Amino acid sequence: MATALSQYIQRLRQGDQSAFLPLYEKTSPGLMRFLLWKTRGDRALSEDILQESFVRFLINLDKLESVEEISIQRYLLQMVKNCHIDKVVRAPKADRNSVSLEELQNVSENYENSRAENAIEMRELKLAMESLNEKDSEIIWLRDALGLSHREVAERLGLTEQATRQAYVRAKRALISFFENGVDGLTSKRGNYVTN
Repeated sequence: MATALSQYIQRLRQGDQSAFLPLYEKTSPGLMRFLLWKTRGDRALSEDILQESFVRFLINLDKLESVEEISIQRYLLQMVKNCHIDKVVRAPKADRNSVSLEELQNVSENYENSRAENAIEMRELKLAMESLNEKDSEIIWLRDALGLSHREVAERLGLTEQATRQAYVRAKRALISFFENGVDGLTSKRGNYVTN
């Protein structure tokens, strides 16, 4: 029995352009969450990368070897990763967007307090995720942010289910340890941000 994604791919290969919108609507939310994580919340950049990824996907549709749902999702995720590398990692630092401190100070006091708390939490989370290797970080993301099962994570990453389970547990323990012990004076022993 063909899945919805495989039916959309078959229709696209036959020239049915109306199959693109449902394919996009089904796959783009998870990919957008992934990109927002990778770009540290830069929505405009994430949307640009996502758009470029789907253009490349459509151009290279014939290179998709299997129309199984997991293969389609893996292929799309790889397109997104490649576009992210092209747009962000390989971009000169001068071309990367940055926000000045003056722009950040133009918000209201209540919003500033909430924003400061969120910034601290996001910084701690960013540091914690960066303390993991790339594979463990991706497994945590796929499991916790996208809600995939261990089987789905294993299929996407080309690993065994047991390997993803072990890596997930190891990564979770590393994150717990990070938040309990802090890192180089950035956090206290209880995981709170140090303010002097």
